[in-house]
Amino acid sequence: MDEHLGKSEANMTRQRLLTAGAAALLLLMQILQNPTKAQTRDILLQGIRASIVQAIGAEAATVEVSITGSVLTIARVNSDMNKTGHGTRDGEASRIAPVVSKAIADRPEFKNIHTIRVLYLNRSKPSDPAKVIDTVDFRKDPSGAFVFHTT
Repeated sequence: MDEHLGKSEANMTRQRLLTAGAAALLLLMQILQNPTKAQTRDILLQGIRASIVQAIGAEAATVEVSITGSVLTIARVNSDMNKTGHGTRDGEASRIAPVVSKAIADRPEFKNIHTIRVLYLNRSKPSDPAKVIDTVDFRKDPSGAFVFHTT
């Protein structure tokens, strides 16, 4: 009788291991097929970056896109625009904002964004803090459009 119980317990253990393995495999397949929200957002931000680069003819290395809280920031790092005046940078930022606005429209990942900020930065080295040359903001109005903000 004890021998029979030993085989039965071994079969139950084997069954549990097979069930756990199958569940882990199904979970892994689900993860690979459905990226996380953070991965999806990163992919969308890279798409926005590529659209901006194309729209304004910028060097890819001079455009960075990030989100902090409810502010979507486009950083123009070490670009030729740093040597121009505020009016010229306003003009470029006014070409960037509609590209970003169109890209985030009706996307639930971006529903809480209330400001599109275009920063013009000078950064000596990637690890160094950047010096802000200029900032241009576009704030969401009651209709949902991002409009140039003056202070």
